[in-house]
Amino acid sequence: MTNIKNDLILVGATGRLGSSILKSNSISFGICSSENPLRGKKIDNLPYPLLGSLLEIPKDKLKNPVVIDASYPENLSNVYEFCLSNKTPLVLASTGHSSEQIKNLKSLSKDVAILHAPNLSRGIAFFKLKILKTIIDDVNNSQTKISVKIIETHHKKKKDAPSGTALEIKKFIEFHIDQNININIESLRDKSSVGRHEVIFGFDNEEILVTHNALSRDIFGEGARLSHILCQKKSGFYTVEDLLKEDN
Repeated sequence: MTNIKNDLILVGATGRLGSSILKSNSISFGICSSENPLRGKKIDNLPYPLLGSLLEIPKDKLKNPVVIDASYPENLSNVYEFCLSNKTPLVLASTGHSSEQIKNLKSLSKDVAILHAPNLSRGIAFFKLKILKTIIDDVNNSQTKISVKIIETHHKKKKDAPSGTALEIKKFIEFHIDQNININIESLRDKSSVGRHEVIFGFDNEEILVTHNALSRDIFGEGARLSHILCQKKSGFYTVEDLLKEDN
């Protein structure tokens, strides 16, 4: 794949996720809230001082820009308007968005490429495609009746519950399994968990439990490198799994 220079714009640069993305990627412009005391100041891993709005970016300095949104759902309208007006690809790495917001993003994806990534981890993509899908395929082939439960554990400062990853796992299972099942999600919060997702498949007299556990937020920062692949895609609504097929 041809290497193309992309200017990455990181919205939510001072948050937990944003800080992880900054460590692992070459970010051209970092955006924080207009009330953030760090606005206008230079922070590590950024070539320019933090900006308080996407509108403050000098467009003449941008080359093949991609927006990475690691902020909050309340800020999505600002990101939406910028990407729409500038036809800029978007990596949505934040979570907790309403069904209406996701619907609007799918509409936006008719004009720009969007990566919907509640979890940027390559491990989660492997977990879904190589582990969960294998179990589901066996269940479908044997026509075995099962129950499914998802348990997600995160740090107590995480605002949304269930996590975006847990909801994506639920959607993944429901899409691929050939039976109607009610999948329950249990959300746990503790002092330090980065992100642990357990899926329990229940059979008549036994269970299978499979787990993905993030040990560091660095994995999410590394996953943000998929933004360079996204910039070369046609308009559309993509998942991490979709882009990983292009990165093999």
